[in-house]
Amino acid sequence: MSDNHSAAAPAAQAEAGMMGQRGISGRSVLIGALLALAINALDAYATIMIRGSYLTLNFSTPAAIFFFFLLFLANLMVRWLGRTLALERTELIVIYFMMIVACCIPSMGFTLFIIPSLVGSFYYASPENNWAQLYNQYIPTWMVPQGDEVRRYFFEGLPAGSPLPWGTWAVPLAYWYTFFLALSLVMISSMVILRRQWVEREKLVYPLVQVPMQLIQEDGAQGRPLLASKLLWVGFACASLLLCANALHDYYPFLPKIERSISLPLFRDSVQLGFFLSPSWIGFIYFVNLEVSASIWVFYTLTTIQRGAFNFLGVQSNERMDLYSREPYLAHQGMGAMIVFAVIGIWMARGHLREVFARAFKGKGADDAGEMMSYRLAVAGLLGGLLAVGTGLWAAGLPPLLALMFLFGAMVLFLGLTRAVAEGGLPAMRPPIMTSSFLISGVGSSEVGIPGMIALGFSYGWHSEIRSFVMSSVANGLKMSELVQGSRRPLFWVVVLAILVGLAGSTYMTLLLSYKYGGINLNPLFYGWGAATYGPTDMAPRLADAPTGPRWDAWFFIGLGGLVMGFLMWVRHRFLWWPLSPLGYTISANWMTGAIFGSAFAAWLFKALILKYGGPRLYRNLRPFFLGLILGEIVTAGTWLCIDYLTGHTDSFLGEM
Repeated sequence: MSDNHSAAAPAAQAEAGMMGQRGISGRSVLIGALLALAINALDAYATIMIRGSYLTLNFSTPAAIFFFFLLFLANLMVRWLGRTLALERTELIVIYFMMIVACCIPSMGFTLFIIPSLVGSFYYASPENNWAQLYNQYIPTWMVPQGDEVRRYFFEGLPAGSPLPWGTWAVPLAYWYTFFLALSLVMISSMVILRRQWVEREKLVYPLVQVPMQLIQEDGAQGRPLLASKLLWVGFACASLLLCANALHDYYPFLPKIERSISLPLFRDSVQLGFFLSPSWIGFIYFVNLEVSASIWVFYTLTTIQRGAFNFLGVQSNERMDLYSREPYLAHQGMGAMIVFAVIGIWMARGHLREVFARAFKGKGADDAGEMMSYRLAVAGLLGGLLAVGTGLWAAGLPPLLALMFLFGAMVLFLGLTRAVAEGGLPAMRPPIMTSSFLISGVGSSEVGIPGMIALGFSYGWHSEIRSFVMSSVANGLKMSELVQGSRRPLFWVVVLAILVGLAGSTYMTLLLSYKYGGINLNPLFYGWGAATYGPTDMAPRLADAPTGPRWDAWFFIGLGGLVMGFLMWVRHRFLWWPLSPLGYTISANWMTGAIFGSAFAAWLFKALILKYGGPRLYRNLRPFFLGLILGEIVTAGTWLCIDYLTGHTDSFLGEM
């Protein structure tokens, strides 16, 4: 075997064998499937009806951590009563893997964006916005449910005694879910191909799996070191008390609320540095290397200064952009940085990729016995999935060459963000620009054409927020799979099962609640201002404008961002003393970075002071406290969602997690 780091896998398997004798058992898959179904059905209900804290919104997958913690406590009780019935380490990993993948399906992951978007443009069409002429008449009939009553009842509720129109949804959902499964196959295959490079060669940290990894390290014969730590419960209590105080204020407004954010105005208050503190985000980023956590807040500060300077000097673009890319020049600059970040990352992995493709096509090269898929199947899945996704985009109306360009941009963003999650522990993030805007700016709306613009409008359903997607969860799950005993091949089908049951649970609950209560009475983020109108809100005005050509100013800023990123990556690899990771620059133009800025700064400051005055020993000793911050916020938020359900209280949002 040519990979010198491959010895880590057998060692991990040997350790796993000592800790638990079961491999990927049928009962672990069954429990994981049931929990994946529960996460999707319950999250759809919580998001639509309760409208409390979102537990599947971000890369941190709070719902998976919440359910896993409860499962772990229950498993300890079972172990105490009878060890033979308790779940072993591998079984717990399988269950957690299924849950984090399941968290990518509901909410902004897929279903709650795509389902309302299939009927929203028809319901909200009016003479004032002229969507019927500008947008709706060009939508392929097979891509959306047909019938005015089907669309109206989705938003206003069915008449009493009327059955749900399942049949009307069958064809469009078959297309979109096949498309999503093909995209998921691309993501799974990509992570199988890159796993060894990231985990064993580059040794990325994967901070988002620190909580479950630390929990499953316990051995029944040796006690419960993490849960027995007083620091864990101190951190848990700090986070829990914060959320409980604000939750009680929401129930009883006369009680005080603890403010979690402050803003520092710059450039005559034209821009601001916002410090929002999330205990769980501080906990996650504590496990990140200092050069990475420093780069997050340093580059965001510099980009905010650039934003303020542009405002002060009047450097503005008149380009029409999507709803997320608020400053076109900075958005294009961020896209250029992301392209170079992803492409150089692939180039740095070229030795490993050469071995992967040698194994796939010649039967020699890197050993893939410890992977979730053979490299031959992973490469076939990647290429076949890309072909299927590209065909789906072409069928929706995007010209073939532009479908390839769209795929390139989308994969750059998916890979770049996943790398940032694995290395930087980003609990929440989104891309600097939507690929639809990147495409329209790059070639012009005249080249995209009306059918292509409609296809791009529907891309919001699966490629808008992308604050949670299958690739990031699979990357984290594959990190944990190092401890899986025996063959890992069944994990592929385990992941597929989690996706399928997640789609079923989320779809059923979304359609049921929509037709029962009417979407206009439910969460406006998804049924009103949000995904229900994103496509036409963005694309209809573009279609009303005169056709445009390529934006050369956009290409200039894409090139500028790429040059800066290339320089930063060169400096990092050339000079060991360089204190900042290029990762921070890839996300610096993103408004979501402003949300994690304060937590990243706090985590960096705590860790820097701890290492300076206490050294590595104090850093290790304080790990339980920061794990407690993560558990405390997430478990408390989940508990208050349950209380909200029991009391009928709604709109009790306790903050990002």
